[in-house]
Amino acid sequence: MMSKMQYRPQNGLQHKISDENIRIELGLIDFVVGEQEEYCENSKEIKTIYVKDFGAKGDGIANDSSAIRKAITVLRHLPKGSTLVFEPDTTYYVSSGKYAVDLRELHGVNICGDNTTILVKPIMSLCRIKDCTNITVKGLTFDYKTKPYAIADVTNVFRDGIIRIKTNKSLNIRGTYKQPVPDYFGLVDRDDGRYHVGITTYKVVNHEQNIYDVKCNNIFAQRDKRIKMMKDEKYRFIVPMPHVGQVIEQAITMVCNENVSMIDCNICCAAKFMFYIKANRGFIFFKNVNVEPAQGDSDMPIVGWRDGFYCRDNRAKLVLEDCKVDLLCDDILNISASVLQVQQVNDGLISLYRQEKGLPYDGVEIGDEITFFNVDTGEMLGKSIISSVDVYDAHIDVRLETEIAGICSLPSCKAVVNNLASPNSVIRNCNFRGTFRFRAPLYVKESTIHITRMWIDAEIPTEGPIANNILFSNCALSFDDDMNKYIHVDSKNKKWKNAENPYRVENIVFYNCDVRKDAVQYGEVEEKYGAVRFIESDN
Repeated sequence: MMSKMQYRPQNGLQHKISDENIRIELGLIDFVVGEQEEYCENSKEIKTIYVKDFGAKGDGIANDSSAIRKAITVLRHLPKGSTLVFEPDTTYYVSSGKYAVDLRELHGVNICGDNTTILVKPIMSLCRIKDCTNITVKGLTFDYKTKPYAIADVTNVFRDGIIRIKTNKSLNIRGTYKQPVPDYFGLVDRDDGRYHVGITTYKVVNHEQNIYDVKCNNIFAQRDKRIKMMKDEKYRFIVPMPHVGQVIEQAITMVCNENVSMIDCNICCAAKFMFYIKANRGFIFFKNVNVEPAQGDSDMPIVGWRDGFYCRDNRAKLVLEDCKVDLLCDDILNISASVLQVQQVNDGLISLYRQEKGLPYDGVEIGDEITFFNVDTGEMLGKSIISSVDVYDAHIDVRLETEIAGICSLPSCKAVVNNLASPNSVIRNCNFRGTFRFRAPLYVKESTIHITRMWIDAEIPTEGPIANNILFSNCALSFDDDMNKYIHVDSKNKKWKNAENPYRVENIVFYNCDVRKDAVQYGEVEEKYGAVRFIESDN
């Protein structure tokens, strides 16, 4: 079995060199979140309330759900600038309700702790922030009382993907447990790569000794090879706890807000996605927000099963500063907008729908920039500004300020609203290890990133836009080894040779970065047109 690997760039960065000219060329800015404005001239109107005043025990044992809900309800009616305080160095246990902390329709207020833990009983979600404006959440650690996984040794391998495992704790099932979702999976406990193994069922063999038979499926590639890793090379198998792991879809949900700051917070465990971020405006600011095991749990093999920050269809700029993320089984960051399908074109009126789910796409506004391209011809059809928009149950109708030739009602004709991909977001001084999907204009500066895989592309027909104007500045990037390709720059345009203006990834720049240049794998059109530049300052 491989020993634990330390992921550190070989040389590091000794100097921070100005990137102003490159940023100007790419149209990027270093977005700074200002101090929270003073909402109330009369400071006597601003209130500070305490969770314990509403009956919370804060002993980590008693159920504080009701007290927290009451305190948030009172906060909702207080003047802007008011604060709800979770007492420092305290653990609040929440064991009832849908959300441990449910922040809705709050405006201009603060929710503050100081080394304060919200300990949550599965299968609740940790926190929801919805329909809020100008709020700050600070000093809170979120954790689940029951970890959403068990660790197993593979003792036998049978035919058709059936294996026998012995777990480090009971899975708390009787008979056979069938997976609740199609993409239910376990994970080979390796530091390099990301080795998923699909799971269909658990079957109890010996309840007292924690022995189970597991039916593994082929939803992920190389099932038998990964089973062999565990049986012959003695890698452990990390499996979801039945009724807990991968059951909670979103640990922290942030939707339909404007200007939210989360500062000095920790997310120690999640059953599936860590942050689900959608349909926000203004900015979403994370400062010193860490996704990693809690103190005392340093031997945890994972902290979450899926994405760390899943950011879809946002107008808000995302700003991550001084953040650390590790031990996730999916992307650290996925920043994108939905790809739309052209349904009908009639006298300048273009009907679009979201092919992924067939649902309405109600976030589009007059003045948005939209891009059209054709996957059958390989053509970038063009960009224009939306001059009118109407939203219906299953589609939207838009008109454009400037007509674009070639838009047609064929399955190959796609569109992306660029304003909904969090353009011009910023990552500053962060420390990440895992996989990444970057597509919209983005500024990544002075960060240390270990890349298990990075996709700078488009995931047609679900996620766009086609990646462009992304700057890595003064960053240190490392990989699992010194040989293989880990950064994939590829629009997946297979018809580009016959296109006059092929759609493609453009303007990806590594400026004064510690990075292995041959770690990049290019699509044909991206290699032809020089999608990536490595620039070293003369200073």
